[in-house]
Amino acid sequence: MLNSEKVVAIIPARRGSKRLPRKNILPLAGKPCIAWTIEAAVKSAYIDDIVVSTDDAKIKKVALNYEKTEVIDRPIELALDNSTSVDVALQVLEVLKVQERDHKWIVLLQPTSPLRTSEDIDAAFELVYTQKAS
Repeated sequence: MLNSEKVVAIIPARRGSKRLPRKNILPLAGKPCIAWTIEAAVKSAYIDDIVVSTDDAKIKKVALNYEKTEVIDRPIELALDNSTSVDVALQVLEVLKVQERDHKWIVLLQPTSPLRTSEDIDAAFELVYTQKAS
């Protein structure tokens, strides 16, 4: 939470990938690539909820092994090569709205950036929030 304002992390992870099939769950240093992103989000001091948007049962299984992490099933039309992360995020936010769960802050964390840490996430929030306050 950021000064009583709820924060949601959205992690888009679809099954399909032309260049590197199944890239989101390929092992990287002993664990699935997406696990690095989820773990960073879990450890963040500011993230309240973590939502993985996926069309894949294996990705879903990995995601549900982590606290604070839930999965929203991605419709097929948002799992295509030309689907955008913005459209995926909007779909997740719509599902959360229907569930009457509002968040003031949203962070989109790509699972293909596994070297990003919770410290990086927190520093970004602190930078944005201090800029907003001034």
